[in-house]
Formats: sequence, C-alpha cells, structure tokens
Amino acid sequence: MADPATSSAPWLRIEVSSLALRANLGEFRRLVQPPARLLAVVKADGYGHGLLLAARAFVAGGADWLGVHTVAEAACLRAAGITQPILVLGPANAAEAVQAADLHCDLTVGSLPALQAVAAAGAGRVHLKVETGVNRQGIVEGELEPALDLLAGAAGVKLVGVSSHFADIEDTTDHAFARRQQARFDAWLARLATCGYNDLIRHMTCSAAALLWTDSHRDLVRVGVSAYGIWPSRETRVAARQVGREDLLLRPALTWKTTVSQVRAVPAGETVGYGRTWLASVASRVAVLPLGYSDGYPRALSGRAHVLIRGRRAPLCGRICMNLCMADVTNIPGAVAGDEAVLLGRQGDDRITVEQMADWLGTISYEVLTLPKAAWQRIEVADA
Repeated sequence: MADPATSSAPWLRIEVSSLALRANLGEFRRLVQPPARLLAVVKADGYGHGLLLAARAFVAGGADWLGVHTVAEAACLRAAGITQPILVLGPANAAEAVQAADLHCDLTVGSLPALQAVAAAGAGRVHLKVETGVNRQGIVEGELEPALDLLAGAAGVKLVGVSSHFADIEDTTDHAFARRQQARFDAWLARLATCGYNDLIRHMTCSAAALLWTDSHRDLVRVGVSAYGIWPSRETRVAARQVGREDLLLRPALTWKTTVSQVRAVPAGETVGYGRTWLASVASRVAVLPLGYSDGYPRALSGRAHVLIRGRRAPLCGRICMNLCMADVTNIPGAVAGDEAVLLGRQGDDRITVEQMADWLGTISYEVLTLPKAAWQRIEVADA
C-alpha cells in the first residue's frame, strides 16, 4: 500500500510542457558555440518540473551534460537509462564519492575536507571549485597547494575540471563585481596552469552569464532557471536587451492546476475563513479549492494571489488554510464545483506568471518553482 504521506493527490496537478523545455534548450544551443558544451541543471526535482521529465526533455533538446545536487539524484538518472555526463554540484561524503565513481559521474569539490573524503574513496573524477566572491563553496587562497598535494596522493582520483559561481550577476545591471569575479577565476586558471593543469574543463557560467556574455562560456555552460523558461531577474532581462538578446525566446513550461471542490453562497456581511479577514460586502459566491500551505501553496499568498477559473481572475479571499483555500467567484458567472482552477500558468487569454507570484510573496522565481510538495502529480504535456 502506498504511503499516504507521499502519494499523489489527483486534484493537484503540475502540467509540464516537454516541448517548451526542449525549445528553451534550443535557444541556449544557439548561444553556446562549440567547443563549449551545454549543461542543464536538473537539481531540486528539475526546479519543480520533475527530475526525469526535465532531464529527458533537456537531453532531447541537445544538453551535453546534466547537473544535479546530490549523488542520489545522479543515481536516479542513471537508473532511468540516461547516459549523458553528470556533474554533482553539491557536497559528497566518501561513500557517495565511491557511488559517484561507480555511476561514472563527476563530483564538485569545494573544500579541503571534501577533497579528503574523495581522496579516501580512492576513485573518481573531480571538479575543483574555487572561491571568487560568493564565499559559500570553494577553496581559498593558500589552499591550492595542499589541495593539489591531496590529489597527487590519491590514486584513482583525477582532477578534470575547475569551477566557480557568480555572486551578483542577476540582481543588478551593474556587473562590475561579476567582472572582477571573472578576473579572479582567470587568475585561478593561470595558477593551475603553472602547476601543470592546462586541460581542465573550465566553467563558471550560470543562466544570466550565458545570456549576457559569450566570453564567459569557456568549456562548459551551466544553465539552470532559464532552461525552464524563466528569466533570472528583471535586471537580467534589461541587461540582455542592452547586449542584443531581446530576441531570445524563453517559454515557461509548467502550469499548476487544481479542481474547484465546492462553490458556496456567502450573504452580504458574512466573513470567510480563519481570523474573519475577508468580508462579503455584497452577496457573494466563493469557490473552495482543495489545497493549502501543507501542499506548498504559501499562506503568505492570502489576500494577494489570484487563480484563473473559466479564463477569468478570481482573487483569493480569506486566509489560506493547511489543506484548503478560497477564491471569490462572484464575478465569474457559472463557476461550479468541478471547474479547473489554474494557480500558475495560462488559462484562456490570461496567465499567472512565476514572476507575478514571486512579487506576491516578496521572493524570487527560483523559490516559487520549487514550492509544490510531493503530493502534486507531474504530468508531461505536449505544450503549455
């Protein structure tokens, strides 16, 4: 019997357009010129789109590599028959390093203790992450020599790549700091070259850098959020237009859907929901939707968000509950139980965007994409 805590709820559906995912990869395929290769990041359950669904679509769209956060994600891809090179971007212990080697996956190593764990495993291909300004993962000045000594003494472990990550390329149109980071990365490359490492896979580029600077592409271009049809930020979009990228077509690939479970008549003067925060100023009709914050639809959307029912916007009314929320359908004639409600995505001529939901929540698009919990069914569709 399935575990009810992890079983899908048939009324919570995420439709994912594999065609849109492939098309987005095609856009980056145009930008990334050989010999540089293209890595599509599918961590966090494919940014909420489904790990295997996203991976297969990206491979079909021309991804040379796939990026994951954990060795467990890599194992899932290999078990599904995916043979593309895989880079594990997150940390791994000694046992996971052995597993990664067995799976023919590369590991990112960003600290001396992590490198010691890989060395103890005695097998595997590693990409050394170097610090250029994020101060999160990455070896720092003074650690290169001991890192290379560890690698030299670890039979079976091979250094094949070097990487870093931008700290401030999405949140601004002033990219002076990002350019300084790029210069620091070049300095690391020069130091490694003097130590005899001239043929490493060099990679620092994220979605924003891939869109803005072809000179950042190097040997491997890591594309994350934009592979899913989402611009990293408004600032990135403005900067992209400034460098002639306004014709780039990114297509959002997912739609969150549920089904209206009930429509209630609420007399004028009555309130709806916990805390009595919504008052019916006139005789109203309220749709009850079978999802709440325990499903990953945040309580902070209360009184802010809209849903689409019969192609029209219905504002949420009252507080979002643990398993239910309510929407005002007074101005949507004919709305009844069983109607489709779109929480994110297109219905008719209207669309609720990831960016709009991020604004409602005071957060970023990345977080919105990963909100839905395991109960949601992810369904591949031809288009979105």
